[in-house]
Order: sequence, then C-alpha cells, then structure tokens
Amino acid sequence: MNFFESIIIAWESIVANKLRSLLTMLGIIIGVSSVITVSALGQGGRAAINKEMDAFGANRFGIYYKYNPDNPITDADVFTLQDVLAIKEISPAVESIAPISWDTTSIRSKGKEIGVEIAATTADYAKIANLKLDAGRFFSNEDENAKRFVAIISESLAKELFGSSTAIGKKIMVSNRPFNIIGVLAREESIFSMGQDSKLMYIPISTYFSYSGTNWINGIQGKAVSQNEVDRAIEHSLSILHRRHRNEDKYDAWNSQKEMDSVNQVTGIVTLVISAIAGISLLVGGIGIMNIMLVSVTERTREIGIRKALGAQEIDIMIQFLIESLVLSFSGGVLGMFIGFGVSKIIALFIKIPTFISWQMVAIAFTFSAGVGICFGLYPARKAAYQDPIEALRYE
Repeated sequence: MNFFESIIIAWESIVANKLRSLLTMLGIIIGVSSVITVSALGQGGRAAINKEMDAFGANRFGIYYKYNPDNPITDADVFTLQDVLAIKEISPAVESIAPISWDTTSIRSKGKEIGVEIAATTADYAKIANLKLDAGRFFSNEDENAKRFVAIISESLAKELFGSSTAIGKKIMVSNRPFNIIGVLAREESIFSMGQDSKLMYIPISTYFSYSGTNWINGIQGKAVSQNEVDRAIEHSLSILHRRHRNEDKYDAWNSQKEMDSVNQVTGIVTLVISAIAGISLLVGGIGIMNIMLVSVTERTREIGIRKALGAQEIDIMIQFLIESLVLSFSGGVLGMFIGFGVSKIIALFIKIPTFISWQMVAIAFTFSAGVGICFGLYPARKAAYQDPIEALRYE
C-alpha cells in the first residue's frame, strides 16, 4: 500500500463518520482559528497604534514638572515663555518648540453655553502636533505678539455651535470676552478617541495670560530635527531649563518613540500570551483525536487482522492509522484557518483596525496541529500495528 492509497483510505474513513470526525476536529479548529484571530488582531492593533503615534509625531517630545513631595515645585521653577525661546535659540537639535497651558471653561454663542477644553499655546504647536485644519488657519506669531482674541475650534464644537453654516468669522464669548474664530480643526478618526471628537479650542498663550491673570505653563512640547536627535533635544532642553532656574531634578521628559516602543512591547506580550492560551485548545483537540483513533482501532480490529493475513506489515498498518490522524488534524487546521481569517476580519471591521495575517503564525499553527496529529495518533497507530493477527481475526 502506497502513501496516496493510505490517504484515500483515511479520507474514506473520516467521510464515513462525518459527525464524529467533525466533533473530533473541533478542538483543532478552535485552536487554529483562535491563534490566527488573536495574531491578526494583535498585529493589526499594533499597526493602528503605530499609525496613530506616527501621526502624533515620531520626533515629538515633551517636558513636564517632576512632582516629588520631598522636592516640590515652587514659583521659581515654573516654565516661562523666555525658557521656550532660549531652548529654541540654543539647541540645534530642536526644530520647533512651544509652551502649552490647559484650562476648562464655558463658551457662549447665540444663546448656547458649552463646556470646552482650552489649549493655550504658540504658533509652533501646529507643526509639532501635526494639526490639520478643515477651514481657516492657525494663529500666527503676529496674532500671539498682538495678544489677539482669536481661536481655532474643533469640528464637533463648530457643528454644535453653528450647525451647517461656516464657523469662520463668527464670534464666541470666553470669560465675557469675544473671540473671533479663524480656524476649524479637521476631524481625524482615532482608535483612542473611539469615534468621538473632543470639544477643544486653541488660543494664543499670550492672550490667555492677559485675561486669565495667570502665567502658569503646564508643559513644553517640541519636535526634534530628526528621530535620531530626539534624545539630544531632550538632553539640551532639560539642561537649559535646570540652568536657567538654578535647580536640579525638577523636570522630566517623555519621548513619543519610546512610548511607541513600550506600546509595541506590551501588545506583543499580550498577543503572545493570549495565543498561548488559545493554543491550549489544540492540546484538547489532540486528546480528542487520540480518543477517536483508539475507538477506530477497536472498531476495525477484524479489518486489521484481515490486512495482516493478506501480508500487510506492521509499518503499513501504523502508517495508515497515523495518516488518518494527520488528515483529521490537517483538515481541522484548514477549517480553523479560514474561520480565523473570517472572524478576525469581522471583529476588525467593528473596532476599525486593520488586520494583518502573519504567514509565520499560520505556519506555526499548522505545524503545531500536524505535530498534535502525529503525537496523539502515534499510540493508537502503534496499538493497531502490533495487534496479533489471529486474535484480530477472531474479534467480533
């Protein structure tokens, strides 16, 4: 009996017991489909996060206060606009840099009052944060120097305030002061925003200082001249700040590239752990295959005896049952692969992320399922091969 005959006989045996074969393959199907689904979604999620981080700015960094109860921040440690100018002038690694102050307030327009978040900054912030405008413009250095009451608002805020009409040139009241809208931010879908657009407005920081009565700056954000220069830009910025304020260890920094690397590491570990857990079902499937093959050996004891009487060698019987086990596990692997592809596409459609099918993961899943078929089919095949032909012929 050659190899192809063994495959045909194995397939006929499986087809003859369709329901039993399907239930046997179920563990393999679930295991392979789970591993592929988790892998596809994990890689797709990682790609989506990387895309978001790239849009956020790969060369971007930020300086913030390091809060320490034993070394508190004092008025002398607070960032100033002069600090920002000094960093920009001194460090060759810094391309753009801007202060930013956050605040929340209520704005009024045409009888409507809405709570908004204010980001007070300078003109350079638009380049640092890669801000896109749907209409109008971002404020300029001239607007900032003149302390003009101008604002850029988010698309959702513009729609809530003015409906379908254009917001450019309209007035809004902020702290009883009229602000002229000169720009509307473009809506950008983000996996972090979950489809929601925040109610946000940008104003010149000099204007904010003039009416708020505070000079508090929450942080400083910058953009290095290249990705390789980010660490040097951070080092220069921290050194300049500590020197200007005559203090030590009062400030710290974040780096978007390091944040991206951390996210990739975490998502990679989570994907691997979930894939390993999903792979346990492959082990369960292997136990199912062993069980059904042992039943098959018992049912076909007389058939084994006849084949041995006709000259079949022990290795022939063993290969035949081993191939049956492999066909079961391989068929389950194929079904699991297609189910995994379909499920990952459906889930990705709902959570709005791309899916990436890793052929390495598919190969690993198939190799593992084939290994399961061999390992758990070996004992039943050996049991069938070493049966005594006389005793097998007597079996009823």
